[in-house]
Amino acid sequence: MYVWFGLLGIFSLGVIFGYRYRLSIALLTIGWLGVYLMHKTSYNNHHYLMSLLCLMMCVQPAGRALSLDVRQGRITPLSVCYNLYLQVFVWLFLIVFFYAAIAKIYPDWLQGTPLTQWLSYKRDTVIGFLYQSDFQALLMSWGGIFFDLLVIPALLWKRTRTYAFWISVYFHVMNSITFQIGTFPYMMIGACVLFYPAEKLRKWFRIRNEYSTELDAPNQLNTTLISVAFILFFAVQILLPLRHYTLPGNVFWTEDGHRLSWRMMRRSITGTATFRILKTNGTQEMRDAKRDMTYKQYHTMTTHPDMIWQYCQFLKTQYTDSCEIYARVDVRLNFRTPKTIIDPTYNMAKAKWHLFQHEEWITEGPKWE
Repeated sequence: MYVWFGLLGIFSLGVIFGYRYRLSIALLTIGWLGVYLMHKTSYNNHHYLMSLLCLMMCVQPAGRALSLDVRQGRITPLSVCYNLYLQVFVWLFLIVFFYAAIAKIYPDWLQGTPLTQWLSYKRDTVIGFLYQSDFQALLMSWGGIFFDLLVIPALLWKRTRTYAFWISVYFHVMNSITFQIGTFPYMMIGACVLFYPAEKLRKWFRIRNEYSTELDAPNQLNTTLISVAFILFFAVQILLPLRHYTLPGNVFWTEDGHRLSWRMMRRSITGTATFRILKTNGTQEMRDAKRDMTYKQYHTMTTHPDMIWQYCQFLKTQYTDSCEIYARVDVRLNFRTPKTIIDPTYNMAKAKWHLFQHEEWITEGPKWE
């Protein structure tokens, strides 16, 4: 993995400096998608977003100016591009933040329950004086909803753009300091340049417009293909986060439709698990899952029904296909009393997993009050 990430760093430098841009961004996209698909335990919507951005960058004319490819004569320089190339980023961010806001609108979040607990753990830190009051958690809960709903429209409107930018800087920096959520806050601060006119950016960053501004006439076939790809891409992005509404149960509990849906840091969930294996000779054995995985893997597995099912399939390979496996998994959602998430009488050795349907062995979750 050190070698893998080292290569990602090299490909990133190729993108930054515009050295063989197309090849660099293609390899970076493949490499990052590989990382994203490999680390199920550390699934993160931000990493999914970065994967999509890399994919979109593959078709961008980002190496046509101020790049080593231009300086070394590999491509024809150009100072302009079609507006669509910029707008696809804006529309994707609009979808991401809209669904992030919608995911927050449920009773526990509106009452400030998750943030009250999370911030209570931060009161002894350097910035702990900011979180001494429970009212701060309620303010941040509602503020997060309004920020996600309004920040992109505010950045698009000239009259509110500057205010929205500085609010974004404060919001993302505080998020980073408080929750240590990686590079996403700084990526979104940098993405604010997409909302400013090119003339202002050239002035601020002292960039001379020294290349051609003549765009070639669009090819009809290419235009059609791009339009179809654009419609399909955004149709998927709009529909995927809605799929949990077609499934029974509480998505916060069942995880059905949770991934690829911009549902990040909306709830607190922890669990414990024990597994009982009934062997063919009539004896039974209690299996401690911690012996088969790291602490982080164990913690994640206990709160994700699909991972519990995967672990049970692993246990079946360790014994025999005819053994019986029963799981006792107690999960605590938003600091409520722990509740069993898997039917303890269901033989998980015979359980099936279906990608787009609810499984009968997942219990009904807590009711919102």
